[in-house]
Amino acid sequence: MAINTTATIVDNNEAVIDTKFRIYYSTDKFVPIPIVIDALKAIESMLKHTNKFVEAAYPGIKVYDSDVFIEHLESGSLGIELVVRWVLGDKNYERGAKLTDDAKQYLVDVVQDSPTMKNIAIAATSAIIAAGATYAYTKNSAPTPAPVTIINNGIMNQSGTMIITPEQAEDILDKIPKKQAAKDAINFTKPAKLDPKSEIEIGDVKNSNDNIQSITLDANFIQKIPDTYEPPIPQEKEERYTNTPIAIFASDKDKQSSGWAGIIPSIIDKRINFEIDESVNPSQLHGRLNVNADLTIHERFNQNKKRYEPYKVVITAIG
Repeated sequence: MAINTTATIVDNNEAVIDTKFRIYYSTDKFVPIPIVIDALKAIESMLKHTNKFVEAAYPGIKVYDSDVFIEHLESGSLGIELVVRWVLGDKNYERGAKLTDDAKQYLVDVVQDSPTMKNIAIAATSAIIAAGATYAYTKNSAPTPAPVTIINNGIMNQSGTMIITPEQAEDILDKIPKKQAAKDAINFTKPAKLDPKSEIEIGDVKNSNDNIQSITLDANFIQKIPDTYEPPIPQEKEERYTNTPIAIFASDKDKQSSGWAGIIPSIIDKRINFEIDESVNPSQLHGRLNVNADLTIHERFNQNKKRYEPYKVVITAIG
């Protein structure tokens, strides 16, 4: 398919560019088909997010579509050669609109910069894996720093010019859904986790002359990634109650954030600190032992006891 030609861009007012790269799992184990399928789905999911990296690298470009294809799959150690097909247009034009000569030339220049597009695919995919791995870590598994420096160093073109700053890369990564990124990182690394010494290399295809630097995820990093995704437990939560009986044990008519304490029968039977919301006059409560009130109970998760425990009650209205 002749896609990377000036004539094609001129005729269609958009560019289609194929970028090839390779993912290699250096495992000595046979990889079951379901694990390979999960890894391929994760790769496709992550590569869809590279569109934003392309748009950041080329500010005048809009990525209309992207697809991921397998060009070659080899067994033994698992090697996957992939093709990412991006459909590009000028962001200042509606899709299908006739482009000016300058706009067409800009698309031509981007297409001819194919080694940089390959570098974006490799660096961005590696960064998404590293971010997803961080999201996948539990409290009990200390993360191993990923050998991916995109956040600190940005992404360069073949001339050594920065085309995506660290801040831009971090902003793109922050917008990727964390749960999906974590699951993708877990599924992507599953073939390598079958062999505790296995590494993953993300780099150029064989016999390429583009001199693209590969990125290697080492065994220590891979083995630290959990086998399954567990949603993070919020460290704090709050529950709201209306017209609820409370018993006041201590009060201070001149203060709202200190000097108050009591219990909430049938909810909290141990003495707990009360705070009075700014909308409530403390003097209205001072001296009263039992009252109905609207309130918010603030709780923190106790990691040792695996449960939430109340630490503060805010009284928001008096019944």
